[in-house]
Amino acid sequence: MDETALEPTGAVLRAGGLRDQLRDLVLARGYERREQAFLLSSGGRSHDYVDLRRAVSRGEDLDLAGRAVAEALDSAGIGYDLIGGLTMGADPVAHAVAMLTGRSWFSVRKAAKEHGTGRRTEGAMLVDGHRAVVFEDTVSTGRSLLEALEVVHASPAQVVAVCTLLDRGEALSAHLVKASPNLSYIRVLTYADLGIEPL
Repeated sequence: MDETALEPTGAVLRAGGLRDQLRDLVLARGYERREQAFLLSSGGRSHDYVDLRRAVSRGEDLDLAGRAVAEALDSAGIGYDLIGGLTMGADPVAHAVAMLTGRSWFSVRKAAKEHGTGRRTEGAMLVDGHRAVVFEDTVSTGRSLLEALEVVHASPAQVVAVCTLLDRGEALSAHLVKASPNLSYIRVLTYADLGIEPL
């Protein structure tokens, strides 16, 4: 691993290497700007649209995203056994991190199953002694990440960090500082890295 790639500076990891490659990839394959504002899933509007699932849809690009997240967590000193979040925003990168690191992935359903075990999570079991990173590919208001965080907090597993590839604002950071001041929040990229306005 390139030990100069990521260094923690506050809640945002500054880097060359993987982080810069990821930023360039997002701008090239997942970013669009229009005069007419896009309606976002958060309900807000923006002239800038970022689609990280499209950006990392090729195998080599998903590998890059997975390596950037794994290195960011390692550089921040986060020890973890599992990574995942609300389907489907978290799924591709969580799977990539699991494959690259030998850790496990989990996925939080939007609603509990109405058959079988009725679980709200799939993949690895969230059991006592497991350390979980709750992940989302893109954060605007943080609603999806907070929903997944609530589900994991209700399990026996321990949440050790929340993480995103891209934070498009400051709302989630502010919320976590108040609600969970001891919980690490790892943002691989922010709106400033892409040169766009915050939401």
